[in-house]
Amino acid sequence: MTKRSIINSGMPQNPNRSNQKTAIFALTQKGAELAARISARIPGSACLCNYRYALPGMTLFGHISEVFPSAWRECDSIICIMGCGIAVRMVSPLLEDKTVDPAVVVLDQDGRFAVSLVSGHIGGANELAREVASITGGQAVITTASDLQDKPAVDLAAKSAGLRIENSGILSRIQAAILDGEPLWIFDPDGLLLKHLPADHGLRVISAAGDLGPLRASLGIWVSELLSPRNVRCLNLRPANLVIGIGCNRGTPAEEIVGFIEKKLKENRLAPLSIKHFATLDIKSNERGLLDAARVFDRPIHFCAREEIEGIVVPNPSETVARHVGARSVCEASALWTAGTQELLVPKTKARNCTLAVARVSSP
Repeated sequence: MTKRSIINSGMPQNPNRSNQKTAIFALTQKGAELAARISARIPGSACLCNYRYALPGMTLFGHISEVFPSAWRECDSIICIMGCGIAVRMVSPLLEDKTVDPAVVVLDQDGRFAVSLVSGHIGGANELAREVASITGGQAVITTASDLQDKPAVDLAAKSAGLRIENSGILSRIQAAILDGEPLWIFDPDGLLLKHLPADHGLRVISAAGDLGPLRASLGIWVSELLSPRNVRCLNLRPANLVIGIGCNRGTPAEEIVGFIEKKLKENRLAPLSIKHFATLDIKSNERGLLDAARVFDRPIHFCAREEIEGIVVPNPSETVARHVGARSVCEASALWTAGTQELLVPKTKARNCTLAVARVSSP
């Protein structure tokens, strides 16, 4: 989750860092001094301070409520040098979900305690609290049960594995089961999550969906681009491993393209959240319906040059397509080329104005 800098005046303390943005808020003179000290050690950070106590290079504000919502939207993490009560009042109306909320750490102005307040695992607040405490010589305050009991944290492991959480509402139930020693199964045929869990994770590994049998009534973790079986209670973790090759007639509306993609994914029991990117020929780079459809799924499009895909061997070449664009395949060839594979998961399928093929990358 990379966000834009909120700094409208002044400059970030470490302008060389481009991927992560951290806002450090201070309300007092001692807080401003501590903020400057912390910012000097954390790349991509910038200080925002009450105008009475701001030091050179800091962004000024009259009241924290004027700038805190912007920091929440635009930063990956927030360090609040203030009382917990003030921080809680700022944060509470902005909370959305642990998968998107920024990390929030609250720190007293003497730097004695760094409290991980929001998004401890996925957002990285636990790690940030430890980092801040090491800078100030204070104590990180971590209240996450899995950390305290030395139990595996599924959300943190999923983040490390690059897996997308589809149904985060069940995540707390899964984590509670782990903490309580409740039996859990896991379907992870490629070992994507398992290799980020300790060897003694205690999960019952299911090698095939058909092996669920009597375990259907219990909780589990499903790690796959395939939809989980119906009536199964599980956390769905999706690898970004599907490449969708698209061809379409000029002027095809986004609604038609989106509907076609959704229909074909459902028919093949594939999860939309596992889409890595779309692929097509570069002559479609200005096709409005295609661009808008990609925005609906919030995924990029790779535009392939004809020279890149004309030699790709596909199961369904078309001389008609070759006459129009100079290559005998668009959707199949672009999917295979950008996925780096020679096999299609879903071969070319047609709608009135669209064609579609799906390839699976070997290493998401």
